[in-house]
Amino acid sequence: MTDYSFSRTASPTYAGSLGLLADVEFGVMQADGSCVGIGICRIITTHQWLSRPRLGRRCPRAQAFLSLSSDGRLTMYFPRDGMLPCTERTFFRPPVLALPVPVVLPPALFSHLPELQQNILPAGLYTIHREVNGYRVVF
Repeated sequence: MTDYSFSRTASPTYAGSLGLLADVEFGVMQADGSCVGIGICRIITTHQWLSRPRLGRRCPRAQAFLSLSSDGRLTMYFPRDGMLPCTERTFFRPPVLALPVPVVLPPALFSHLPELQQNILPAGLYTIHREVNGYRVVF
C-alpha cells in the first residue's frame, strides 16, 4: 500500500518556510455540506503534523502548505506525497485550477498568516505552477 503522508520532520504547525499545513477539500459546497465538482470547497487548518496515513482519506482532498507570496497573496503548495493519484490527475493535470465560486478563508488562517490581506479567494482561473515535487497556486 502506498503511503500518501508526509515523511519529513517538522514543527507541529510550520515546516520551515513552507508555511501552515492544511487540508484542502476540492469541489463546490452543496446545501447538505458535501463537496461536488471543481474548485475549493473548504480549507481545514490541521494544526498538527501528519506522520502516518489517514484512515478514510480519499479523493478529492489534498494536503497543502499555505503561505504568502512576495506581494501578499495567498499561496498554496500541494506536495505530490500529500494527495492520492486520482486527486493529482483530476485537479492538477489541467494548466489552471478553476474556482467557479468564491472561497471564504477560515478565520484560523489569519492568526497564522497575519499579513494576509484577503479574506476571500475570488472566483476565477488560477495558474498551476508545476514543480519537481508538487504544485503551487497563487491566488
